[in-house]
Amino acid sequence: STEVAEMIEDVGVELIGSNELAEMTDDAGDYAFPDMTSGGDYTINPTKDDNHLNGVSTLDLVLIQRHILGLQALNSPYKIVAADINKDKSVTSVDLIELRKLILGIYTTFPDNNSWRFVDSDYTFIDPINPLSEQFEEAYNIIGLSSDMLIDFVGLKVGDVNNSAVTNYLNSNTVDNRSSEQFVLEVGSFD
Repeated sequence: STEVAEMIEDVGVELIGSNELAEMTDDAGDYAFPDMTSGGDYTINPTKDDNHLNGVSTLDLVLIQRHILGLQALNSPYKIVAADINKDKSVTSVDLIELRKLILGIYTTFPDNNSWRFVDSDYTFIDPINPLSEQFEEAYNIIGLSSDMLIDFVGLKVGDVNNSAVTNYLNSNTVDNRSSEQFVLEVGSFD
């Protein structure tokens, strides 16, 4: 789920260390690997890299710019990580340029980042004001599986710092049409 508890569907979840095929989360954000061998070592790796424009708007540009200028800091470590568009572990004017290129249609995807990033939900940022200085885990390692486990992640949509991304089919009625297609309407009189 996101930091505001919206469940994320269609996240590919890979179980490294197993012959299990990757799972996709359902509309409730759930996934399961029921046939894992006890005692095994595994890595749970969630990924989602589609619809880079989802949730991205000029408002995000304004909020990131205000953060960079020190006028109004982004109020969560997840938003700061989402603002690191080029994934260079800092939020700078270069991130604004990359985000503008996406909004203007120069890019269709982020050249150096996936559209979504995931952080282990049990991870506590040591410095929430500067989370990019930390080596937070984007996968979960299981050493010697001994019982059923519930492994959750917090998903953050890169470039979306106001949490407006559509995360599942249930809240898809909020999708904005950002197509660059034009509709021409000609009006005339009929005699």
